Amino acid sequence: MAPPRGALESQTEAADSTPEHCQLPATPTPFTLSSDDDPRQALSLSEPIFRDGFDDPATCFDYATIGRSSYQFVDGQLLGTDYEPKDLYTWWTYVERQSGNTYVEVSATNGDCIAKNAVGLVIRVDPETAAGGYGVEVSCDGSWRFLRNRQGQVAEVLQGRTESEAINPGPQATNRIGLWGYANEFFVFQNGQQLGRVVDRNLLHSFDIFALYVRAHQTFDLMATFDDFFFWHIPFLPE
Repeated sequence: MAPPRGALESQTEAADSTPEHCQLPATPTPFTLSSDDDPRQALSLSEPIFRDGFDDPATCFDYATIGRSSYQFVDGQLLGTDYEPKDLYTWWTYVERQSGNTYVEVSATNGDCIAKNAVGLVIRVDPETAAGGYGVEVSCDGSWRFLRNRQGQVAEVLQGRTESEAINPGPQATNRIGLWGYANEFFVFQNGQQLGRVVDRNLLHSFDIFALYVRAHQTFDLMATFDDFFFWHIPFLPE
């Protein structure tokens, strides 16, 4: 397998600038803890360390390659298109910020999707290769799975497709995807609800940048949009 791609082979330079920290409006998620053991209780959920509304093209890598994929800024959102329904490759864009132990959220709105067509959120992507990292993928049919990406290899499935009533399914549905990653432990959230826990006993990625993607499993020219990307640094958690 070719490595997961956050940049085209012919375009390797990332944006030079990064956004300034700003005063934040109310977050799009009604932050209530989903259970007594919700790991997010260690965070100030109303105060993310960084917010990107995708209004500034300098904050995310945009490109267009016909027959593969494109990521463009349109009307204050990040519009992604995956042109070919092949499950071997993950064509993504990356957010030029770094974090290791982190909780991250993004709003994703489906296009004219069906079945296993999906959107994804990835943490700990290598900024030099735009590959690797851990990601949650949410499908049009209302299921999710958790993947470990490795450069030059097919993504490893650490949690297979799992249905959840917390996921809004179908075309044009919007979901707020959340991913908590602390050391080798990961929690997946959807619309504020905890979906599952994944532990990687063979930790490969511990720090680096974020990525977003659209995966066309069964549809040509599949589109989806992303908005309101937030993340928090997780403080040290004593055992």
